[in-house]
Amino acid sequence: MMKKIATLLTIAIFSNWQLAAQEPSPYLGRPLQITHIGHAFGGDIEMPHGLDYQYLLSTAEGVEFDYNGLPFSKGEMTKMKCDNPTVRFNLSFRPAVLPNTVVMFSLLGIEGRIDEVRYEASPGDPRGWEYLEVSATNQETALEAALLRRFVAGKTFRFYTGIGLNAGLSYNGEVRVKGYLQDDAITDVPANGNDVDLTYQQKPSLNQRLFVQAGVGIRFFKHMEFGLESRRGIGSRATFDGPFHMTILKRSIGFSLRYSFL
Repeated sequence: MMKKIATLLTIAIFSNWQLAAQEPSPYLGRPLQITHIGHAFGGDIEMPHGLDYQYLLSTAEGVEFDYNGLPFSKGEMTKMKCDNPTVRFNLSFRPAVLPNTVVMFSLLGIEGRIDEVRYEASPGDPRGWEYLEVSATNQETALEAALLRRFVAGKTFRFYTGIGLNAGLSYNGEVRVKGYLQDDAITDVPANGNDVDLTYQQKPSLNQRLFVQAGVGIRFFKHMEFGLESRRGIGSRATFDGPFHMTILKRSIGFSLRYSFL
């Protein structure tokens, strides 16, 4: 679905490019003037506060075992991963009363978000070697708005800085549990262990973010603009019939291609 939207949007960009070269912009003199249309691809690192196996398992449906009693502590966490591949489809406006300001609206898609943690028994632990790996994957669709100040540097460079927010729904999620757990390890000799490999559906969640944004655009072919954009911020993740956690948007990087009407 997202690929079809990207194809249609690309066709629209170049169609508008050709039309704009033949006739004056029809938006001049209106309260809001369209400035850009385009898309951006990138990735986010967004971490729920207090991310651990208990949090991830609490977002799963139908977990029957007591995961609060698993024999792993925070100090035994050896891996943490929080990756969000992103695609944005943008439409930007310039208020007539604020000629150096851009209001950007985006449809945000996150395909293949993954939150993952791994634990391993400490070397020499009397219970023997054990490990636990819990990962959650899902998709998200969100609406985003940003208010950006625009600075022009000659004919080539455009700089942007401002604030924004978005809200979206996560869905089609899975929580997977893998590991090797000892039945009863009370000496230096491991007891017979159990391999664990379980998969659960993940409950949907509502996500919100507030962020600061900065970027640079490089103009070419008169109306085309290639850009680099960055975001950092905070947010929240509310799981339906599950936990509510604050989140930290540690880093969001994207590369954009837009058609400019200016």
